[in-house]
Amino acid sequence: MAFVFHGIGTMVYGERDYWPDGSFVTTEWFVMAYVPIAPIISKRISYTRNSDYATYDSSGYWVYEILPLARRQVLFVYGWFVAVFAPILLVNQIQDPLSKLTGDQDWAAGICLFSSATAFIFPYFLRRWLKRRKRQEWKRQALGLPPVGM
Repeated sequence: MAFVFHGIGTMVYGERDYWPDGSFVTTEWFVMAYVPIAPIISKRISYTRNSDYATYDSSGYWVYEILPLARRQVLFVYGWFVAVFAPILLVNQIQDPLSKLTGDQDWAAGICLFSSATAFIFPYFLRRWLKRRKRQEWKRQALGLPPVGM
């Protein structure tokens, strides 16, 4: 988290393009109540210093380079917030029709809770899978082998 003052400020969200040194690309956002409003800039950061070129940021990470906005990451962050909060906001809309269909009001709340929980958990497993895949790719390159699929 970079700077938050009474719910308004800047924060970093998202991780993408992992390197073997542990650094990744993230995007700094203008936020209100921890909800990303507008992307500001993308950065390659790490939580540990692995290079003399890294500069320490007051929010607790090392910045390796400033990049143009990672548009794909911006879209994924917006998509994640929609996937988490849309079911919570729509629970009132679907609770009555679903309770008439199933005869139980708890189904609507359960479905909304499950879909929000899935959106919370999915990035963790996706991040682990991508890190493992990137690590294998870097090992192949170190051995002088072509990337998988070539």
